Amino acid sequence: MHIVAIHDLNEDKETLAKALAADLGVTIYEAGARLRLPGKGPLTVAVFAEEAPAAGLLEKLRATGFKASILTAGEIETEGRALIVRKFSLGGGGLDVTTEKGDGSSIAFQEIDLILRGTAIVRGVTTETVKNRSVSLGSAVLSGGMKITKTTKNVREVTTEERQGFVNLYAGDRSPLVFRENALIYEALGPLLKPSRAANFTYLIAELRRRCPDALYDERLLNRAAQVTVLGPSLNPEEYLIVATALLQKVLRSNIG
Repeated sequence: MHIVAIHDLNEDKETLAKALAADLGVTIYEAGARLRLPGKGPLTVAVFAEEAPAAGLLEKLRATGFKASILTAGEIETEGRALIVRKFSLGGGGLDVTTEKGDGSSIAFQEIDLILRGTAIVRGVTTETVKNRSVSLGSAVLSGGMKITKTTKNVREVTTEERQGFVNLYAGDRSPLVFRENALIYEALGPLLKPSRAANFTYLIAELRRRCPDALYDERLLNRAAQVTVLGPSLNPEEYLIVATALLQKVLRSNIG
């Protein structure tokens, strides 16, 4: 999968819609609907299986005047190799973590260049059986009045949704560190430990921001609507959130310095 996105958009969305429509081969209405989403991007405008057509569109967009980027399959795979943090300790000058695989790692706060906050949404479908009892004249006749009700079973699908806050830390060429609200062990906070996971996670984010004053901070992935804005209509956030984080961090960090 190769993603083509436009970013750093100006406010003249009407003019941009005409140019984008010509580059993508769609109607001005379709291009305008995409550009009416809030913010300056990044906005995913095309998804390709191969890199060559993605590179061709990138060249066309840039020639038209758009700021555009490709997120390659390799970059998405790199994002997928992020280190999932299980335990952490906030030191005076850096952060010590233990991953879910038991590996230890340390990072200086000054090395961190981006703090990316969001919410992961996992949807699933379960089935449940509902029993209903009703009066049945047929049952009453056949049983000689001993049984006047019958039980029917209906199986229905129930959609479930689980939300979990996360924070990704990026530092140079290091593998990203991922902190998941419900997977972290907060015992290292000691006397500062809060009564709930949510409170502990909020405190952790505040401390990271305080101790990494030069790092960019972005929280646009906190809700599904904003995730859809980044991913576009063809990629759903429940399945492709990793694409959103990889694309967003690439664009944001390309502007550093």
